[in-house]
Amino acid sequence: MAQRTKDQPADTLEELESLGERMAQWVGANPILVLGIAALVLALAAGVGGYRAYSHSRVDQASAALAALHAEYVTAMGGKATDTEVPEPANPETAKTVRTDFATRYEQLGKEWRGTPTGSLALLEAGELREKLGDGAKALELWMSAAQSAAGDSPVLGVIQSRIGYFEEDRSEFEAAARAHEAAANVVGYPLHNEALAAAARTWAEAGKPEQALALYRRLKSEAPEFQVAPYVEARMAEIESRSGIPAAQDSMTDAPTQSGSAPARP
Repeated sequence: MAQRTKDQPADTLEELESLGERMAQWVGANPILVLGIAALVLALAAGVGGYRAYSHSRVDQASAALAALHAEYVTAMGGKATDTEVPEPANPETAKTVRTDFATRYEQLGKEWRGTPTGSLALLEAGELREKLGDGAKALELWMSAAQSAAGDSPVLGVIQSRIGYFEEDRSEFEAAARAHEAAANVVGYPLHNEALAAAARTWAEAGKPEQALALYRRLKSEAPEFQVAPYVEARMAEIESRSGIPAAQDSMTDAPTQSGSAPARP
C-alpha cells in the first residue's frame, strides 16, 4: 500500500475508506464478496499510489474533489461529513431531491476527471444514486461509461464490472451478468478474482450455457483449489457435469467458441 507523505492530503485516504464503506453497502446482499473488500481497498490504494508517480498533482486534485463531494452528499442527507454511513432522511422527497442533485454532480465530476481512477469511481457513484432513484437504465449507462474510461489493468475496472454483473442479475439478464462477471475476473490483479469467476460460472448456468459455466468452474478449481464455492453452486456444477458428458480435460472451453457463441477469453 502506498505510504502517506507529508504533502499527501488526508482526502486520499478518506476517499479510499469511504469507497470501501460504499462497496460494503452494495455487496451487502452478496455476502461472498464482503471478505474481499479489505483487499480491494488495499489494491485501490496501491493503484492510486502508482498513478501518483507520474501525475501527482492531477490525482491529488481529483481525489480531493471526490472526497469533498462525498462529504457534501453525506451532509445533505442529514449526516456529518465524517459519518461512515450515509443516513436516510425521514422525508422521502428530501432524499429524492438530494440524490438527484448529487447524481448529476458525481456524473459531472466523472466526466471532468475521465481517464483517472477518480473519474471512474465518480461515475460508479453516480450510477448508484440513479439506481436508488429508480432509473436503472441510466445507472447502467453510467457504469458502462465508467468501465470504458477505466484502465484495463485497474482494480477499479473489476469493481465496476462486478457491479454491472449483479445489476444484470437483478434484472434476470443472466448472459449479460455472466459476461460482466467474467470481465471482472479477467482484470489482472483484481482482488475479488475468484469470487468473480464463481459468479460468472453461476450466471452462465442460469443463462442456459452449461459448457461455459463448467469451463469457468473448472478454471476456478484449477487456479484456486482452496477457494470455497457456495454449496449450491458446487451442486449445480456437479449436476451440469453429470449431464454434459464433458470430460474433465476439456477445461479450456473459455478459449474456444461454441455453437451458442464465443466464450470470453482468459486473461
